[in-house]
Amino acid sequence: MEYLAFALKYRPQNFDEVIGQEHVVSPLKNAIIKKRVHHAYLFSGPRGVGKTSLARIFAKALNCERGPTVNPCGKCANCAGITKGTSLDVIEIDGASNRGIDDIRELREGVNLSPAHSRYKIYIIDEVHQITPDAFNALLKTLEEPPAHVKFIFATTHPQKVLPTILSRCQKFQFHLLPVEEITRKLSTIIKKENLDIGYGVLNSIAHAAGGSIRDAESLLDQIVPIVLEKKDIGDLMPFLGIVDESTLGAMADYIVRKDIHKALNFIQKFIEEGKDLGILMNSLIEHFRNILLCRVSPKTFKQLKDISPSAKDKIAVLANLISTADVLRVIDLFIYAKDLSKKLNSVRIPMELAVIKSISKGLDDAALSDRGPKESAKVSGHNVHIVNSGPKGFSDNIKGFYKEGLKDKRKQARPEDIKQTAAPSAVISDSDSFDDIDIEDIDFKERKDIAPKNTKAYVSAEDNHDSIPLTLDDISRKWPQIITEISKKRVSLASYLSEAKLYSFEGRMLKLAFSRERSFNKEIVEEVKNIKYIESYLDKYIGYNIGIKCFVTDKPGINKKEKEGSASPGGEEDSSIINELLDTFGGNIHTGNE
Repeated sequence: MEYLAFALKYRPQNFDEVIGQEHVVSPLKNAIIKKRVHHAYLFSGPRGVGKTSLARIFAKALNCERGPTVNPCGKCANCAGITKGTSLDVIEIDGASNRGIDDIRELREGVNLSPAHSRYKIYIIDEVHQITPDAFNALLKTLEEPPAHVKFIFATTHPQKVLPTILSRCQKFQFHLLPVEEITRKLSTIIKKENLDIGYGVLNSIAHAAGGSIRDAESLLDQIVPIVLEKKDIGDLMPFLGIVDESTLGAMADYIVRKDIHKALNFIQKFIEEGKDLGILMNSLIEHFRNILLCRVSPKTFKQLKDISPSAKDKIAVLANLISTADVLRVIDLFIYAKDLSKKLNSVRIPMELAVIKSISKGLDDAALSDRGPKESAKVSGHNVHIVNSGPKGFSDNIKGFYKEGLKDKRKQARPEDIKQTAAPSAVISDSDSFDDIDIEDIDFKERKDIAPKNTKAYVSAEDNHDSIPLTLDDISRKWPQIITEISKKRVSLASYLSEAKLYSFEGRMLKLAFSRERSFNKEIVEEVKNIKYIESYLDKYIGYNIGIKCFVTDKPGINKKEKEGSASPGGEEDSSIINELLDTFGGNIHTGNE
């Protein structure tokens, strides 16, 4: 007997065999029982969830010799013909290859003919969204007032691409992706009928890899059966399934959460040497840390997840207790960025390693991650580690560029001996520390945000030394034209709106921008959260301080009188320089209010 693929062999043949779509099956059965069958239906949803299969079952229910009935016999000539695809009265059309107006005209001609053997002539059009607009328009009249013996069943994965005039003439049913346990249960039924010995873990992994599609799950099962018969190790199946097994994934996540950079990088190296796909590992890690995040922010929702095994949930719960919510979000962001970067570089390894290093290095002294300051070498657990000297020289080098921007001639330069060194919140490794000395079990992870060795010192940044180097509105106004010009290179419209603002005052790290009444719209645009953050990033870049921005509307958006007395006004000549900068950047002419 010729071999038949599982997806075809175990395709549902009646309503009771359809899984995961009860919200669709129940209304269709009720319509048959109540004799309220509509003339047109639209089945929409992801691929492989049973749209076409249910369309065939519905056709059987309507055309069965015992029907219409919710329990078609499957044995009569009409049912057998639909199952084999040979029925003259159930016409299946592929919308992708029969999408033109000529095809629809041919369909319209056939609609007027009576059924050959059955009660109804039923048209099942798959991928209906690919039919052209002209062809849809040609079908409208027939769809609106079809003959009594004609029924239409449309199936599509993209209902938004179907013309609204077509949608309005159909009863619509949205199919859902199937839960993992439903798919696993169906696969278990198949292997029992096939007399195969495949463990639950393998079936569950297949269900995960299928992504909610029962057809994909059956195809994957078909593909791995020859391998499972020889090797029952689930690790051998991962390349075929496109996923990473729970133990491997849990180990990598554990290294990241516990900040074991040595084991994490070795893990990546071994993963590559075994010929496995790093891209799959990256995708799996994103999903895994999403589950950790869910466990932290909504434990009840996490417990209700049905696509994760109980043992995996327990391990995720342990990791969720060892990491802060902010750190989980950061890890996810880093891996998503690495995924995008890998497409540009056509390489996964470098972005992957960078993401892992950044995830683990979060909270380490910035100086340790840069080239500033003299370096020393020390032994940490038998490995050479470069130690960044936290001496005063590093600080003076760090702010050297800041003085060059014009502050040096206005204020007294901070002397290194006046700068107090403070302990970093999370510091670099000193020569007296070792990763091997850290006992994970002795640490209260609920309270800790990062695991980092102690007894080290960090640089003092410019923004933490405001008392020594006061910043005034005059300093900001001197840089303001350059900031607007730089913003305009990437966001012209924002720079244009921002150019209408006046620097009003600067107190307590808060810069106030004044807008005239007629420019209130500009104010609303500028003070949007994303725009405020964008502008603040440029202030930090070109002024060297973490400055907040507050916008307000006034009848006279001039300079705060208090600031005028102590600093140069950003109005007058400074306004002219701003205007000239903008004219050089954007072009245009100056017009007075009287013109």
